[in-house]
Amino acid sequence: MSKPHSSTQPPPMSNRQRKIMERQAEKNREMAAAKRTSSKEEGDAGGGGAGRENTSKRTPFRESELMFLARHPVPDFSLALDFRQPVEELLKKHPKMRRVRLDGGRKLSEFSELFGVREDGLDQDREDFAYLHEDHPAFTPSAQRTLIKGCLKDYSRHPNKSNLDAHYKVPSSGLWDLHENVYLNKQTLDDPSVFVPRKADVDNQANGYGSDDDDDGDDEQDKDGSDSGKQQETGPRPKPTPPAPQPPTKKPKPSGDNNPTPSPQRRQMVPITDETPSVPLNTPKHDPEPSSQVPILPPAQLIRKMRWITLGYQYHWPSKTYNFDQNAPFPKELCILSKAVVAAVEDKESFEYPYSAEDFVAEAGVINYYQLKDRLMGHVDRSELNKHAPLVSFSFGHSCIYLLGGPTREQSPTPILLQSGDVLVMTGPCRSAFHGVPRIIEDTLPDYLKSDPSDPEWDIYADYLAEARINLNIRQVYPPKEPTTTTTTATPLT
Repeated sequence: MSKPHSSTQPPPMSNRQRKIMERQAEKNREMAAAKRTSSKEEGDAGGGGAGRENTSKRTPFRESELMFLARHPVPDFSLALDFRQPVEELLKKHPKMRRVRLDGGRKLSEFSELFGVREDGLDQDREDFAYLHEDHPAFTPSAQRTLIKGCLKDYSRHPNKSNLDAHYKVPSSGLWDLHENVYLNKQTLDDPSVFVPRKADVDNQANGYGSDDDDDGDDEQDKDGSDSGKQQETGPRPKPTPPAPQPPTKKPKPSGDNNPTPSPQRRQMVPITDETPSVPLNTPKHDPEPSSQVPILPPAQLIRKMRWITLGYQYHWPSKTYNFDQNAPFPKELCILSKAVVAAVEDKESFEYPYSAEDFVAEAGVINYYQLKDRLMGHVDRSELNKHAPLVSFSFGHSCIYLLGGPTREQSPTPILLQSGDVLVMTGPCRSAFHGVPRIIEDTLPDYLKSDPSDPEWDIYADYLAEARINLNIRQVYPPKEPTTTTTTATPLT
């Protein structure tokens, strides 16, 4: 009997075996590359399948997405528009850029004090100007911190919806308060009430919110669900201990908008023009069934699963339409801020597609929370009934590559480097343009958003931003001067 080979010393291969393995390895690499870039993305017809990818079918927008998605080699981020460059260098490098003075030559802080006033007195002239790109006819550090706190804490409370509401019974006070209590050692992970229960395990309210006030005292299971995840002012009541946080035994099914039930019919992606019909108001709005497979996580981990919050008119993600019967009060300070931005760019002599600030009403908004590996693939916003009003977008935290294309993916997009404090206004044809975020750039968090020994209250926000980017975008849904029921409320920012 021959001596068995040691497990640490494989038997030697012949030349023929080595060639076979090399050919198989090359084939595996080709199949992996084809799978990564298989055209199963939104809007593409047909499936990819294994084998060598037909790169001739890639659109220019897709080529740009793949370029910035690549980890090896690292993309050349200098190809993106960087508005922090010196003016002369920026305009020389990008001849299609045009620098225009804001309306009246005023500073942004004169349009709204929410932009903040620079304390160092440096670079004041940069606040007087905006930049236009012919292909697509900032905040102070303290002001950024104020808005970041609002996005994470104040605006994430009910009645504003998040992606977590579909599967978790999130308390009305929001998730951030729970996270803050544990972070500041006001509560420990030994306290069952800091864990947000699964909605499927609590009750049958698949299409509603969990409320802190919906106890009737008769249904013990309902009582447990409504009390979980909040602090009791009169002390916690005895209740069964919820399951301890454990990793799931099997990979959880994709939650939220990935697998809505039933799946809405995908709309055909066509270029949008002034004559393009609006989204039908009677589009069925089926909410996804709550999943019993989502994990029970500590607040610090669950907060990283929060992908979006909707403001004002609540957006129905599966059908990509608005719930016009669900209109949450819009934060007053964001109404003022977005209107100030529109006022700053309404000069008809400088801007080709001005929009009257008097006509602009902030009616809906989305806060997108990106972790470092997240991305937003190319898409078009088609749901607003008013396609002429500007979309105002604010960036905070890590920098990203933002691709702004045309009415189809066949037009090569312009890559833009969006950094913390940048404001992007999409108006005119840009409102119907494909756009996306293929890359969050690591290690780009500004120093003024990192932990500060002189401001210990900021530490919890700095900890979150160490691996995140926040985007706040505000829209007008209805045509101007059309009556709506939009209400506003002043939210204290802490």
